[in-house]
Amino acid sequence: MLYMTREERQISLEKMVNTRDLGGYETQGGKYSKAHKYIRASAPTYATKKDIADLKAYGVKVVIDLRSDFEKECQKNPFKDDPDIDFYEVNLFDSSTATIVPDEVKMYKDLGGVYIYMLEGMKDKFKELFDIFVKYPYEGIMFHCSAGKDRTGVTSALLLDLIGCHEYDIVKDYSESYENNIEINENLSEMMKDEEAKQYLKSSPRYMMELLDYLREHYGSAKEYLVEIGLKIDEIDQLIENFTI
Repeated sequence: MLYMTREERQISLEKMVNTRDLGGYETQGGKYSKAHKYIRASAPTYATKKDIADLKAYGVKVVIDLRSDFEKECQKNPFKDDPDIDFYEVNLFDSSTATIVPDEVKMYKDLGGVYIYMLEGMKDKFKELFDIFVKYPYEGIMFHCSAGKDRTGVTSALLLDLIGCHEYDIVKDYSESYENNIEINENLSEMMKDEEAKQYLKSSPRYMMELLDYLREHYGSAKEYLVEIGLKIDEIDQLIENFTI
């Protein structure tokens, strides 16, 4: 099966509501993103034993935690010491004062600005992240932050744009997080002392459109962005080949 519906992409778990496959999206070249390759997720802190077993059965061999040290301290990761999983941590905010929303991002008017800040300010971290993707050409990789929306969303957008997916699908994939996250947003909101910061729980399609517009204007595409941050052309081509069918 090449094309997948939203329901088919959603991985039904007991305690990880915003967990879904990036497979089944048509590319502009007539191919499709490969299923069981990249799984985007919310934090697995409260994952049940069945959730963990189901993810492994789905094909997850690698887990990458994109959260800050503060978040990881508040919400432990059950995959960290799992002998069946290759586990990595890549802090995509990398702020000495990072909580749920680092102080640096609050200078931007909305989440679109936050994503642009990530794209420009975290180039070394995105390089580290995509180096891990290159290291595992065939294994199923699950990457997550807290809500599976922002850091996970930007990473997903780069992957989908890299293989030439349609922009409306990239935006749609991002915007699905809000509906999926209604329950866990309540828990994240409790961790936020700043009322103003709670706006960052939203996932309006406009935010992703702002990021994609910026990416097009300043780099051309995700491929050129990855070249800019230091990936080799053959590595990028390998990523594309192994994520399309």
